[in-house]
Amino acid sequence: MTDPSAASAGPARTGAVPGRPGESAGTDRAFGARLMTPLLLGSLLNPVNSTMIATGLVAIGHDFHVGAADTAWLISALYLASAVGQPFMGRLADRVGPRRVFVAGALAVCAAGLIGALAPTFTLLIVSRVVLGIGTAAAYPAAMAVLRAESRRLGLPTPRRVLGRLSLAALASAALGPSLGGLLTATAGWRAVFAVNVPLSLL
Repeated sequence: MTDPSAASAGPARTGAVPGRPGESAGTDRAFGARLMTPLLLGSLLNPVNSTMIATGLVAIGHDFHVGAADTAWLISALYLASAVGQPFMGRLADRVGPRRVFVAGALAVCAAGLIGALAPTFTLLIVSRVVLGIGTAAAYPAAMAVLRAESRRLGLPTPRRVLGRLSLAALASAALGPSLGGLLTATAGWRAVFAVNVPLSLL
């Protein structure tokens, strides 16, 4: 004969936790494509711009009649602006809200792309890289703050796979940067390396 008390105690002994599948599905919806797509796109702008410019340095130097020592500032300017800007943008996101900082950073990237694509002087080209460094520096800390805010709202931890996607986007875009820069420079000229930031930031 079957003991009714043993049958009723079955789920407790097997460790079944009611509601866990629904909770997982809710987490997948909350951290789905609608939230993650703009965060991923924004986070890849800094690494891709860090490496994409390398393929256009010779052409830039030829057009502006400057040497390698001068064109190297186009790389350094973005790195320096990003290094200074990222911690500042992180604190600003905590103060005024991550979404505002994220959008402001995207608008700065758009402006930098326009300045670089139309720059009549080499000095203005460096200015565009500084603005680009500041704008792209806003994306990652703002994206992390958005995820923390969403986690607090839901009362759930941020899934590890979501954080992994942000890291993967940065690594993959840095690796693809030279290829993309080479393609743009060969087909549309070095100014396209700056101009491509306009549609990416608007997207």
